[in-house]
This record gives sequence, C-alpha cells and structure tokens, in this order.
Amino acid sequence: MKPFLIFIGSAALFLVGGSWWSNNAQQKAYEQEIQGIDYTVVTNRSHVKTEVDYKDTPPVGGNHYSVWLGCNGNIYDEPVVDENAVHSLEHGAVWITYRPTLAAEEIEALKGKVKGYSFISPYPEQESPIVLTAWGVQLSLDSADDPRIDQFLAKFRQGPQTPEPGATCNTIPGGMQ
Repeated sequence: MKPFLIFIGSAALFLVGGSWWSNNAQQKAYEQEIQGIDYTVVTNRSHVKTEVDYKDTPPVGGNHYSVWLGCNGNIYDEPVVDENAVHSLEHGAVWITYRPTLAAEEIEALKGKVKGYSFISPYPEQESPIVLTAWGVQLSLDSADDPRIDQFLAKFRQGPQTPEPGATCNTIPGGMQ
C-alpha cells in the first residue's frame, strides 16, 4: 500500500508542477518583447457591404463584412477575401499569410502551426515571404523557422488587442468555410 501512495503522491506532484511550468512558460512567451512588430491603432470596425480600401497589406483591422472567415485552424490554399478575414481578426484570430512562391516545405511548416483562433492563406500582394497579422498587430518574416512565429501566436491569439475576445471562429451556416 505504501508504494502505491508514494506513486500517487509523485504523480500528483508531477501534474501540479508540470502545469505550473507550462503556464509559466506560456506567461514568459506572452511577456517577451517580439522584435519587428508593427502596431497600428485601428479606430473603425463597422460591418459594411462594400469592399474596404485597407492601408496595410494584408490588412490589420478596420471595417469589414458581417460574415467572418472560419478561423479555427482553417487552411486556405487560395487567397481569401480581406473583409471576411478582418472580421476573424476582430474575433481574436491570427492570420498567417505567405507569398505563393514560398517553398512548399516552408508552407507546410506554417500550416503545422495553425490551430484554434488562427488560419492561413496565400497572399500574393504582400512584400514579405511570410506575414503574421492580428488585430492592429503585424510581423513580417523571411522564414518559417523564425522563432518569433510561436511567440506571436502565443501572445496575440485571443490576445489583449482582441476587440471581441471569446467570439467564435467556427464557421456559420452559409458563411465562409
């Protein structure tokens, strides 16, 4: 009986300690300054029925369509509509975009990072090979193995910049897939 109690006590200590370490690591990633981020103050976020002329490429926020783009780990192999994607940013998603000329193995590496409250699509018009975008926040990168990708996702997926935290990223019937 005594070895069993020692085992149970050790397992409980491991679980509590592991949970603390994991939360502590996430907190450190969140608090770490990420070099190269561009911040934009976004003042408009109304639903519109017309195309929007965004100043950033890809856009970091602003007026947008009333239907959001599915952003629960969705992978889009074709460019998406900016106005739908911006609505997803408003819900707290991170949009990973890449130039279609990016090497296939780099695109696959980026796709492997996409999960809840994030989505990925090609964006032919962007200047950098890779761009990570959250509401009002953007990071341009040259390589899919840049450690700032994980930092950006940890910090800005449902991050403090999110205008509508907790809003769904699930697709809606008749909405964008």
